[in-house]
Amino acid sequence: MDSGITRAIAATVLNSLKSGVVPRIGLEYITVGRRNEIQALLQDVSIIEQGGGAIRFIEGKYGSGKTFLMHALRNHVMERNFVVTDVELSVDRRLVGNKGQGLATYRELIRNMATHACPDNGALQLILDKWIGTLENEVVQYEGLVPGHEAFDVRVSQKIYKITSSMEERVNGFDFGKVLVSYYKGHRTGNVDLQKKALRWLCGEYRTRTEAKTDLGVNLIIADDNWYDFIKLFADFVVKAGYAGLYVCMDELATLYEIPSRVGREYNYNKLLSIYNDVLQGKAVHLGIIVSVTQKAMEDPTRGVFSFGPLRSRIEDTAYLSGGADGLRDMASPVIKLSALNPGEMYVLLEKLAGMHGILYGYSPKLEHDDYIYFLKKQYQKNAEGDEVTVRDMIKNYITLLNLIQQNQEVPKEKILRADEKNVSHAGE
Repeated sequence: MDSGITRAIAATVLNSLKSGVVPRIGLEYITVGRRNEIQALLQDVSIIEQGGGAIRFIEGKYGSGKTFLMHALRNHVMERNFVVTDVELSVDRRLVGNKGQGLATYRELIRNMATHACPDNGALQLILDKWIGTLENEVVQYEGLVPGHEAFDVRVSQKIYKITSSMEERVNGFDFGKVLVSYYKGHRTGNVDLQKKALRWLCGEYRTRTEAKTDLGVNLIIADDNWYDFIKLFADFVVKAGYAGLYVCMDELATLYEIPSRVGREYNYNKLLSIYNDVLQGKAVHLGIIVSVTQKAMEDPTRGVFSFGPLRSRIEDTAYLSGGADGLRDMASPVIKLSALNPGEMYVLLEKLAGMHGILYGYSPKLEHDDYIYFLKKQYQKNAEGDEVTVRDMIKNYITLLNLIQQNQEVPKEKILRADEKNVSHAGE
């Protein structure tokens, strides 16, 4: 087991997995399989770094590891100097809605911005301050001016305006740039109130144009119908601020499948289509989007994504793949379908989790090769009998087993490991 794992990391990983939740940290220590999927997604990351855009759908059954893969990528690109953000779609957070659900999604994305220096979200102000600080340092280093000199503020302001002016050609870029300038003015003059107003606008918290006009001199507010434009602007801006790009993770697209109204679903699928087209047509720079969706929510012809013809025609498998193609997968396809981890990969995962459990509780795990094989056989047997057991369920069951063995070390491990056999025999009496 990797010596880089601390007890804090082990506790976070095991407690999260035991609760059926994907941990935010430590994923690199337990990632197994998914080599082809990760390699394909990292190809996207390289394209984004070079100024392109990419969007992918991660499709799989409930508990198949979609969120796990998404968060593993999130952590990896953060190490590569990306600004990352994520949102879990819900009843109150959709792509568009008549009660501001699209704006709620945007607000959550801005709230969850994170960087390597600020990995726990809430990084927007840090990003802005780093941007200003970098420009100030350039003036000091290359022009020999120091803060307080009358020409210092002039030169920094000129750099600020040059950057914000370069964004004016983008949709809503003029107002976005104007608010960035307001934030800088607040920074330069010590006007904290002005900085707060600029942050509030960037976070999509202004409700009326009149209020925004009064406070910041802009005639626009971020709303349900235009929020994606500002995600694109942020992707452009963070690169100007010294980052590699913006990587957006959207979990639980199945929420759209659950919208009861057909009209409501189609509005959201149409918004998803416009985002998809926008990214692939090169209108989004330095922007990556990864979306998780269950197989049913994707492929159901009545309510799923595939019920919306224009979107289905763009992302559905071609005849080569739908015909089987001897089990081959096109990893450049917009949809990456997750298959279940094979028994060998699950075996490696069990070993990793046992080692992590030992680090957390300071003991040497007792499980051996035959124990791992027995546990896996019992789990796969449940599936064979029609009792659906996902990777998530297997992990939860396994961590419970490790807990019981560690907490009852006076009891032979075989007795705990095979306790389910006893329960089965009693049930038949």
